[in-house]
Amino acid sequence: MSDINSGATKRQEILQLLAAGKISAGEAAELLSTTAAPPPPPEAAPEPPKAPAVAAAMSGDSQEGRPAWLHIRVSDLATGKNKVTVNVPLRLVKFGMRLGQRFTPEAAGLDWNELSTLATEKGVLVDVQDEEDGEQVQIYVD
Repeated sequence: MSDINSGATKRQEILQLLAAGKISAGEAAELLSTTAAPPPPPEAAPEPPKAPAVAAAMSGDSQEGRPAWLHIRVSDLATGKNKVTVNVPLRLVKFGMRLGQRFTPEAAGLDWNELSTLATEKGVLVDVQDEEDGEQVQIYVD
């Protein structure tokens, strides 16, 4: 550890000499190359663990055969290229709906269990083509 500190001290002294104009940039570079290498950067902090509910939602695990993801795609009708792509775990949608019911009166009457019966099988739920804007919107689950 003292080697690291002494190397840092030497580098600082060299930089101070350079700043004071007592040595040239070339001399400073030569002196810096002879000092101990700087310590490696600290390792990145590990990602904090997710709350169990969020981790389960992000994993996309579902019951056998049931859809796990909600997909929303907006694409250009002429080229077929996607303009917008949204993929959300259905469990997170359920969580968001419950949270939204607390803040939005319009969402208070929505029943997740009733809505989830619409998405019991994988496939397209909504497919809309807007000829005027040249866009197609698809909402599907898998």
